[in-house]
Amino acid sequence: MDLNKIKEIKQHIKKVYSAYARPFVVGFSGGKDSTATLQIVWEAIKEIPNKERTNKVHVICVDTLVETPYILAYIDDTLNKISESVKSQNLPVSVHKLTPLLEKTFWVNLIGKGYPAPSQQFRWCTERLKINPVDRFIEEQASKSKEVTVVLGARSAESSSRQQVLSKTKRDALGLSKHPTLPEAYVYTPIENLTTEEVWTYLLSNKCAWGGNNRDLAAIYQNADDGECPMVVDKSTPSCGNSRFGCWVCTLVQKDTTMQNLIDSGEEWMAPLFEFREMLSETQTPSKKSTYRNHKRRDGQASTVRDGTRLSYGPYKLEWRKTFLRKLLSAQKQIQEEKPDISFSAISIEELELIRQTWRKEAHDWQDSVPTIYKEIYGEDYPLASEDGVVFTKDDHQLLEKHCDNEMQLDLIARLIDLERSMEGMTRRAGIINKINKIFNEEWRPEKEIQEELKTQEINK
Repeated sequence: MDLNKIKEIKQHIKKVYSAYARPFVVGFSGGKDSTATLQIVWEAIKEIPNKERTNKVHVICVDTLVETPYILAYIDDTLNKISESVKSQNLPVSVHKLTPLLEKTFWVNLIGKGYPAPSQQFRWCTERLKINPVDRFIEEQASKSKEVTVVLGARSAESSSRQQVLSKTKRDALGLSKHPTLPEAYVYTPIENLTTEEVWTYLLSNKCAWGGNNRDLAAIYQNADDGECPMVVDKSTPSCGNSRFGCWVCTLVQKDTTMQNLIDSGEEWMAPLFEFREMLSETQTPSKKSTYRNHKRRDGQASTVRDGTRLSYGPYKLEWRKTFLRKLLSAQKQIQEEKPDISFSAISIEELELIRQTWRKEAHDWQDSVPTIYKEIYGEDYPLASEDGVVFTKDDHQLLEKHCDNEMQLDLIARLIDLERSMEGMTRRAGIINKINKIFNEEWRPEKEIQEELKTQEINK
């Protein structure tokens, strides 16, 4: 590797840092590219005289709360090392671990609201889990300093699509581009012209700036990607592949080879997570959507695909959301018992409580199922108090069920009763008629009846 290349990058970083009165916001995912970027930025800032280090450097890492636990443990350890090292090295660096808002987490949306497992057609997770936490942080820093420089480890050699994006981006005199959505932010990609081999060579040939060991990172890549290796520095260098760090529950890829390879490499305790992910992936099978998902959308209406020949299914049915929660809590309990040293939590109590409230309000879960499922799996009472004002119970629901002809009729009556309950005690009941009409205007025909109508329309074309 040409050492002058790294020196030139450092010189450019120092020039950008000094040219603008903007804090650096360095994105760190724990992977090779973000690690190399942070380390080069670190070394460059350290070469600047102390009195000239006037701009703060914020290292941000997004925890989606569904990160692969094996990788998350490594990242948490790295962030702790960074936090300790900046103190001893007297650098203007601070570390921030960002998370999505409670109402935006993966489980609140999937299990609570019934959002289907993410797909390329409905990729609802990325913005909620990754983009929004970063945008909030950038906006917060911009409110203090007016503008920020966002430093990313994007590289042209990463993929052809990334190369096209970087090549078409408009730059200022120092090579920075405007953030696509935040006008107060400028994007800086200092290692964009490095190859994968050059990134690994730099990492494995230079001491980690914060006292870690970059060979540990290479070992993770080896385990996660079955040993495929673009380069070898010496005999002590482990093989290192092109795998990506990410969410263990991701269904945007057809097959999760990273988790499978980690399990095959000795991390068998992750098997329950892999099995859960496979179950979610199975729900995306087109022929099985009617099994898992409601024929109505979240707005209460039934809709069809573009050609109008078949239904476009909505959220997961409540019965399947309950199944997902049981499976998730079972996986969490099993891992906590088998691997107590990693402090693993698949879902938080706060998420469980919001799921509980969502089910009660939107899915009309008279059984108040979350506490019951929790006790079923853990053998102990749900840690939060019973919901105040709960009127209807499982027995009430079963009584109502006896007098209804079908599931849609049961749901309609339950909705109307819940609406009345929500208005109970109010001195003014303004708008109740409009709310009742809104419920009646939803689609209340059984799925079979709608399917038969679509078939008839197709025949008569």
